[in-house]
Amino acid sequence: MRYASVIVCLLGLAAGGCLKAPDDNQAPTETTEEAPAQDTAGPGVAVAEVDQTIDWDAAREAKAAGPAVDSAVSVQSVTGQTGLPQVPVLLPSGIVQAQNARPPALVATPDGYFATYQTPRYDAIVNGTKKAYSAGVSGGPARPDMAFTLGEASAQLSFSRFGADYLIEFECRQIDAAESCISEDEAKAFADSLFVSQTQ
Repeated sequence: MRYASVIVCLLGLAAGGCLKAPDDNQAPTETTEEAPAQDTAGPGVAVAEVDQTIDWDAAREAKAAGPAVDSAVSVQSVTGQTGLPQVPVLLPSGIVQAQNARPPALVATPDGYFATYQTPRYDAIVNGTKKAYSAGVSGGPARPDMAFTLGEASAQLSFSRFGADYLIEFECRQIDAAESCISEDEAKAFADSLFVSQTQ
């Protein structure tokens, strides 16, 4: 009887505790079946990665309507990428880079890409991914078209296009306690300047 109680106790640790094992002289108590665990968004809960469906037709149409490949904006185009992109590649046009900035280069990742641009006031990292993260919760609130968050000497702007998720990270080159190196309007203007550079 004590051996069975120990096993029940070990199995019960995952549920957050264990009942004291009964004495040998006590009558056995009736057990009840444990309720199935509920999915939560708390620590230790597995979060599933889901590949989003990309609207490649819409991305190709946007690319055809965008800047010509041989235009001045193509200087923002990328080097060193191999293989087809996993998401439509969005790059900024007309951006003024710092004088000592490295040439912009795109780095392909298994689920998307990122590209870094060095401007006089901030470094901008444009990220694109086809991954969405689900904790098993459905029917949540819809995300805004663009979500801007301000941090210490940094800012972020997230949005979705063509079924893919994009994030622009702005890292300030100089820290000013009075104000950020970029405002929400400026960040959105940067995002609005993005054009489709590559598609499948």
